[in-house]
Amino acid sequence: MTWAPITMRWPAQATQWMGDLEAAQSVAGGELATTATRLAGLANVVTTNPGPVGQAAQGVIAAGRGALANQMDEPPACLAVTPFQSGIGQGRGHQRYLSAPNLVQLLASKLAAAPAPIAELYALPILFLATRYDRFAESLARFNALMPVPDLVRAERRARHLAQLEAEKWVMPKADPLPRWQSLPLERCTITKAARQSMAGQLAVLESYAADSSPMADLAALAARKSAQQQGRNQQLADLQALLEGGTPDDTMRARLLGPGNPAQLRAELLQLDPPGHEWVLCAGVVLVGSRQGLSFVQELVGL
Repeated sequence: MTWAPITMRWPAQATQWMGDLEAAQSVAGGELATTATRLAGLANVVTTNPGPVGQAAQGVIAAGRGALANQMDEPPACLAVTPFQSGIGQGRGHQRYLSAPNLVQLLASKLAAAPAPIAELYALPILFLATRYDRFAESLARFNALMPVPDLVRAERRARHLAQLEAEKWVMPKADPLPRWQSLPLERCTITKAARQSMAGQLAVLESYAADSSPMADLAALAARKSAQQQGRNQQLADLQALLEGGTPDDTMRARLLGPGNPAQLRAELLQLDPPGHEWVLCAGVVLVGSRQGLSFVQELVGL
């Protein structure tokens, strides 16, 4: 036996099934030619009668849009403080720490310079307390799952990586001997990529004709999809409500509603509160400032 030289050519035998598409394509072309004529003939024959659902839902839609506008169209100003921000935390290298009393002092100093678009402002500071990076990441993750603040998301990611580094820095990595078996990346080859796109396009055209059905079947399928969509939306909201029901107090997350007043008054009220102790060496915080209506959603979300 000898080695055979390679001759690059089109795999005709592997793609001979494409010849069976020609008959269906010719029928599809003739069907397209008569479709426009049939539709033009139905223009003066068929009439539509919209159902009563749209008119009955107008009042509910207006009330729902108004409620959403009142709660969501006044977003409060937000400021987050984490130990990983430049000039905030204490420590060396990647390790950064920020105790709870120092966090409250930083939030108070930032609160004095908060924007004041209205006379009577309210503030909602939220503290995240921990003593270890893994607990710190878990505390931030519970809040970010419902209200992801970009600075808190970055702090969660960094704390999780630091905890993982601390746990795995003594683990020796294992590597398989080379060379290793792996699958051939056909999707990255130029000829196979172009051939797959062409053949997939041919199949997609025929699939559009194969999905042909009667108008009555299409209407029934549409009604079934709308019903399934409504049930899915209701279930999604029910699952979210069930997730937040029956919650237990979390000592690693603390909040307080301040106000009404101007930024200086809100700062003084925050400093009058007894902060958590220095035993919480790894802390972050976020303060929201806005109107009472704008803070109502977050206030109820955190249980105040």
